[in-house]
Amino acid sequence: MSHKVVEEACIGCGGCEYACPTGALRKTDSFLGLFVINPLTCNDCGECVDKCPTDAIMPDPDWVECNNTGCPLTSKRLADIECSVWQDRCPECKTTLWRSAEGDWECPRCGMGRKVQCPRTHRLDEIKARYPEVISSTI
Repeated sequence: MSHKVVEEACIGCGGCEYACPTGALRKTDSFLGLFVINPLTCNDCGECVDKCPTDAIMPDPDWVECNNTGCPLTSKRLADIECSVWQDRCPECKTTLWRSAEGDWECPRCGMGRKVQCPRTHRLDEIKARYPEVISSTI
């Protein structure tokens, strides 16, 4: 589960950014100097949580865990599908690529023609809309 920064509690000190081993925390363009976590690069290590003096970093309940509740790959009809877990993404729609047991990596929407996709795509779109300066630089 990825984390999020609670804006009301963040004081913009940067302790979280310094502690993050993956560079997932980025300062927004906000005049308050608030931080946002890029969920695609966050490895859930929790280093930022420990360094935050105001406890402004917490698990994001809207971020779906891979192969867990909310992931379409937990259904029996998609049991033979493997996910690239955001390591490879579709160049057109940016969703994570899937493949069947002996197939090549394909986009579930563009290549496979399925109506389902990785639910992380929806959450990422919400974050990108709010913080385009942070997320767009990594996608």
